[in-house]
Amino acid sequence: MRAGGKVVAVGLPPESMDLSIPRLVLDGIQVVGSLVGTREDLKEAFQFAAEGKVTPKVTKRPLRDINAIFDEMKAGTIRGRMVIDLGMAK
Repeated sequence: MRAGGKVVAVGLPPESMDLSIPRLVLDGIQVVGSLVGTREDLKEAFQFAAEGKVTPKVTKRPLRDINAIFDEMKAGTIRGRMVIDLGMAK
């Protein structure tokens, strides 16, 4: 995050986040929470993705792992998106 930047947390994380308070203060970084975003926020997010500034976390797993995946969902341990790939080796 550059000095003077803003972190917008959209939605609710499954756990707490660690923040460097001295860095926030000294670099003038803002942290804002939001359950919803505006059209401008969405446009900006798509622009970040188009510029390669955002790297999505996507994990692909085979259907045979479905029970373990549901257990991980219940436990809140999945990070990013989980894709069940029906074409993966059985």
